[in-house]
Amino acid sequence: ANHAKNENFVSRKNENGINFGIKHFAGHVYYDCENFLEKNRDTFSQDLMKLLQETKSKFLRNLFLNEYQIGTETRKRAPSLGTQFKKSLDSLMTILAACQPFFVRCIKPNEYKAPNNFDRSLVYRQLRYSGMMETISIRRKGYPIRHLFHDFVDRYRLLAPGIGPSHREGDCKQASDKICKTVLSDLDYQIGKTKVFLKDAHDVYLEQAREQVMSRKILILQKSIRQWIVRRKFLAMRQSAFIIQSQWKTYQQTKRYAIIRNGFMRLQALHHTRLLTHRYTALKNRILNLQRYCRGYVARQNYSRKLNAIIILQAEVRRHVAQKRMRRLKIEQKKYKEAEQERFEEEKKLIPLLGAKRAKEEAEKKYHV
Repeated sequence: ANHAKNENFVSRKNENGINFGIKHFAGHVYYDCENFLEKNRDTFSQDLMKLLQETKSKFLRNLFLNEYQIGTETRKRAPSLGTQFKKSLDSLMTILAACQPFFVRCIKPNEYKAPNNFDRSLVYRQLRYSGMMETISIRRKGYPIRHLFHDFVDRYRLLAPGIGPSHREGDCKQASDKICKTVLSDLDYQIGKTKVFLKDAHDVYLEQAREQVMSRKILILQKSIRQWIVRRKFLAMRQSAFIIQSQWKTYQQTKRYAIIRNGFMRLQALHHTRLLTHRYTALKNRILNLQRYCRGYVARQNYSRKLNAIIILQAEVRRHVAQKRMRRLKIEQKKYKEAEQERFEEEKKLIPLLGAKRAKEEAEKKYHV
């Protein structure tokens, strides 16, 4: 009712709910009203209250007596003491202003103040009564891990491609958003005005991913360094091998040159002889080839003349044989016509007696046409 019009207040989701929300800079956070006062009440324990009540009267009485005695003895030195006290107070305030104070909550490990003795139930009760468990639960529900943009980019820039150091990036907020979208694409995180808000699990996930990437980068770096060292050693060994090979080849070539020179001196004696022999052999081969071509030409001429004579003779023989066969075929054709004429006359004679079909068969049997 008091804060309904406040823009940072989020009302309950339904009529039966007893919770409310607040619009924090990192997102909406909802609070449960059940036992809200008991959870947030920071009271002294009964032992402390009893101790204070017992020592209060004694402490005030002793303090009054001490102040009275000190006051009577130092009334004469009051101006100098006041100046010294003021200087001490100013020095203390200067020191406090330069410091960043924080609170340390002490937890007793056991009731006996004994070393190497850890009472789990006692520690758990102290944490629960002091509100640490609720604080841890609230931090888990919220975004306890917060990084400035430039710190976030410098630490996790290896997880996203194309992102350099923060001093080279024009917009660290955009670079941080790109890293989160690359690694924490489906997870709950928030990008504020100056910081990245993460949960504990997300921070652990980022650290694990960074360790994996760093391990791969370190392996690549180690491989490159080892490759450089081995290559440097290899180049030195290769240079030494080149020098040894050069000296050995010089020795071999010198020895080989001496052998070749002696061989050439022996070959020079045979060079002219072989040259003349080669010329003689070449001339002889040319003469033999000329003789072969001439004999071949003469043989081809004789062959052509004989081939023409044979062809003329074959033509005459074939003509004679064909004429003889023609005469025989003419005689056979004449005889065939005469036999056919006789068969036809015989068939005419037998038609009145035997019929046309039977007369034809009898005539063919008689003359075998």
